[in-house]
Amino acid sequence: MMIPGQLITAVDMAIASGIDPKRFRAALRAAGLGWHPHNGRWEVVRGSDQHHDMERVMARLGGGGSPIRSTSKAAQEVSRTAISDEHYVLDLCDAVLGLKAVRQHCFPFLTGDPDRRGYRKPLPVDGFYPALSLVVEYHERQHRERVGFFDDKPTVSGVPRGEQRRRYDERRADLLPKHGYRLIVLEVDEFAHDRAKRLLRHSNDKEIVSRRLQDFRTQVGSSSVLSAD
Repeated sequence: MMIPGQLITAVDMAIASGIDPKRFRAALRAAGLGWHPHNGRWEVVRGSDQHHDMERVMARLGGGGSPIRSTSKAAQEVSRTAISDEHYVLDLCDAVLGLKAVRQHCFPFLTGDPDRRGYRKPLPVDGFYPALSLVVEYHERQHRERVGFFDDKPTVSGVPRGEQRRRYDERRADLLPKHGYRLIVLEVDEFAHDRAKRLLRHSNDKEIVSRRLQDFRTQVGSSSVLSAD
């Protein structure tokens, strides 16, 4: 059984989704993911930001590859958890607000540290609601805890990955309000979760999100009344 914190490879993900692993690896290379070393192995910590990047590339492929039959328990486990906790929480936000978030939106003022060529990669936000000037971030365990050896990997920032993540979280918290956007950060510890900090997806999760977004629910309701008038 695979649990969060363990490593997962591109081959595992491809087999579970019925996509040719070679096709998936080619799509990953074409995506230009800045954290991946040239000719390095496509292997990341399950539930990490890098894992989510790979999931988004997989989603864009749309499952159009030739199906690959697999009965391995590992592949079945990956398939069952294909929808990440981040996506689950954002889906709850969409339901509470009655709006659809723009996922992985990038603002021109929000960028990472420069690489050796001076290029600053955009820092996406988890969910953006333009009508409310609202940004929602979901922070999994890696935003508050060390995640094995992966947090020690070097980055373009000149600091380990864990420190870079903390720095970028602070940058979002600082710059978004300065540009007129409200930021709501939902933490994994607000929800019921297992020992590995994976959400258990209880029925009261929506109530938790509803309380955190109460001000914005009122704003959406007021807008609807004004529109009706």
